[in-house]
Amino acid sequence: MSNEVINRATDKIDVDDFTRLTRLHLEHTWLTYEPQALFELWCLSENDEQKNIIEFLVKNFSYIDGRSLADGCQLIANHIQNNWNLDATNTFLLATCDDSKPDGSQTLIQNLKNKFSVYWKESNFFNSIVSGANEIPTDTNIILVDDFIGTGDTITRKLQYLNKKIAERGLNVISVKIVSLASMNFSLDILEGLGVEYYSVHWLKKGISELVSSDKREVATKSMEELEKKLKKNYHGKQIPNFGYKRSESLFALESNNIPNNVFPIFWWPFLKEGISRKTMFRRV
Repeated sequence: MSNEVINRATDKIDVDDFTRLTRLHLEHTWLTYEPQALFELWCLSENDEQKNIIEFLVKNFSYIDGRSLADGCQLIANHIQNNWNLDATNTFLLATCDDSKPDGSQTLIQNLKNKFSVYWKESNFFNSIVSGANEIPTDTNIILVDDFIGTGDTITRKLQYLNKKIAERGLNVISVKIVSLASMNFSLDILEGLGVEYYSVHWLKKGISELVSSDKREVATKSMEELEKKLKKNYHGKQIPNFGYKRSESLFALESNNIPNNVFPIFWWPFLKEGISRKTMFRRV
């Protein structure tokens, strides 16, 4: 380990720290993909309270690996076919991705394709909302597919775009529905207000405001604020989203995909305030 990294910590890593870090790596295999990242984050801590919130959040992270993704996709396919009773004759699934900007919704729909009965064809699935909205026939059911719903802002825009294209093309649409792999609990009101049925495999709580007990929440919030002050305020024209976009406090990652900006930036923001780059557990491009 370089001296540059070690010197970022006020105190040296002691036996207790080593034990805690080792246990985290053993219990959460996704940490081993960037083994230095947790150590660097730990070194930013100046007191036990900051270490405690890092450890707590890591333990409560919803990390979706390949097996979990396959299981989640099967649950979505089952819900569409068995709960909503939709079939391949007039149902189309559209990834919410824009043509020019690949994202996690494409990963999800790609993995969904082989979870349906043999009557479903490749033509039932569209890799982007743009191509789907322009090509779906009339008298159909449409399902918007997204990997993660945070504040609900994005899915709201996508539904508005879809409805606009439906009106422009004069399509008769039987129903529009939404499915996602994971959604934040606080997005529920937004989803309810959209007036369409929706299904999400995982419902997630805010990392501090909802998961930390009320007697420890103030200390945890202060500790996170102190940690985030060590990060550069902006880079490449992006402003740091304190506690995640619109303070979402999200703890979600889909393996090998861009991390949502709803996630606490200590897990993915690549620069310290001095402009020094840092190893991070996740990346966002």
